[in-house]
Amino acid sequence: MQENLDFQKFKIYTDRLYQIDKAFDDAQPNRLNRHRHLEPDSAEFLASLVISKRAKNILEIGTSTGYSTLWLGYALAQINRANTADTATLTSIDIDEWRLLTARNHLRTLQFDHNITLQQVDAKDFLRQSTAHFDVIFLDAERRLYGDYVADFKRLLTFGDMLIVDNVISHADEVTAFLSAFEQDSDYLCSTLSIGAGLFLAVKQSKD
Repeated sequence: MQENLDFQKFKIYTDRLYQIDKAFDDAQPNRLNRHRHLEPDSAEFLASLVISKRAKNILEIGTSTGYSTLWLGYALAQINRANTADTATLTSIDIDEWRLLTARNHLRTLQFDHNITLQQVDAKDFLRQSTAHFDVIFLDAERRLYGDYVADFKRLLTFGDMLIVDNVISHADEVTAFLSAFEQDSDYLCSTLSIGAGLFLAVKQSKD
């Protein structure tokens, strides 16, 4: 792991990646071909949440080409530099092999490839088979499938754990039912933040 990555250099790298991929997305008539990164202010806020929580095991659903993964990797690096006990880890999954390869190359460039696992797998299959404890789950994937994940999210999240979802304002009509599954459950404290395209936070507030 790189010991002294300058934050400004990191920002320059990720800002350039965002602009390149945004230009690519703007030229794609088919939304499924777009890289669809979260907004820069959302990415920085996401990293700040992970650092403030001192997360130990993070799951990202929707790697794409690695923009948000880099920000999670940055947060992970800060946690591990400050931590003298257990090592924090990140698992990021995506169904697309090329996008995962691109993300892996970005992580290696910034020497963030330690303690980060990239997996090519369907999210539904991964969640149903998982028994791991994730204290932060970041969801930014195919929204029409989110309903399939609710039961497993609720199974995997324990007291104090956090689910973070992107695009909840920009695509509110597509995620209303999914968000309601948490908002109407008294086991969760929920907030919608007008950062970027809209971030939704659900924190498990009860012990099973």
